[in-house]
Amino acid sequence: MTDDTISQDRMRELLDSGAATPMLAGTEVGPTRYAGRWWYVPVEAADDADYQPADPEKAERFDSLRRRAEAVERVQAELDGRQ
Repeated sequence: MTDDTISQDRMRELLDSGAATPMLAGTEVGPTRYAGRWWYVPVEAADDADYQPADPEKAERFDSLRRRAEAVERVQAELDGRQ
């Protein structure tokens, strides 16, 4: 791991330890929050490419998507409670 990249293996360790948080609960691949930053593997990158930090524009988009995902999770929890 450097300040510029994090290997996928290391990110899995960070996820497993709870130090990193995926954008979508229950996922291992995708935008991940760690050390106050969003990290992601670019779509066009090789399957084993390292995570890289998101630039400010992508980070803002990831924040917006995470808020939406959290809203969906809250609604789903409410629906599950009624069943």
